[in-house]
Amino acid sequence: MYYPFFVAYILTGLFIGVAVFVWALKTGQFSDQQRARFLAMEEDTTPAAATSAKAGRDLYCVFYLALAAIGASFALVGYALFFR
Repeated sequence: MYYPFFVAYILTGLFIGVAVFVWALKTGQFSDQQRARFLAMEEDTTPAAATSAKAGRDLYCVFYLALAAIGASFALVGYALFFR
């Protein structure tokens, strides 16, 4: 009785994941594997002030996306429970 809602939820997540993967392939995110293996050993040359400001924006963006995902989950469960 709840299965169509959860199947739709899973298919939406799968579609978004595939779309992001296709975007990464088209923009060349995986093209330079030889460079990628040494990125962890590279020296960071960016100033600390620029890094911290960007990190703050990124943190707010990730927090907003996580909050939106949790809200969508609650909305789906609420819809499944109250409108069956």
